[in-house]
Amino acid sequence: MKKLILAAPLALIAGALLTTPASAANWNSPNQIRAEISQLDRQVDRAKGLSRSEEKRLDRQVDQIQKLYRTYARDGFTRSEISVLNTRIDMVRNQLFKLSYNGNNGSHRNDRNDRNDWRKYR
Repeated sequence: MKKLILAAPLALIAGALLTTPASAANWNSPNQIRAEISQLDRQVDRAKGLSRSEEKRLDRQVDQIQKLYRTYARDGFTRSEISVLNTRIDMVRNQLFKLSYNGNNGSHRNDRNDRNDWRKYR
């Protein structure tokens, strides 16, 4: 009986400790979001294997993200606004990865690990 009384509170504490970091990991600070947008802008400028129209389209998308960031920053950020910004950053990052490693650039044609792991370019 004593084991049951001690086990229940310990299980609750362990559950709370395990779930807290996962929910906190999704929340980025506004400064971190701004840094990610700047990094994405530099990555688009430095990307190899993009056509002129692809680069312009990605530049416009990054500019739209920057404009949205400024709009949200006026009234302070909500969790949903941070989520929208993160989603848009990830979408542009994925497009950049796919376009810059689409097979037009022969140096990456046979390197499947590089093509599939876009996260290392974050």
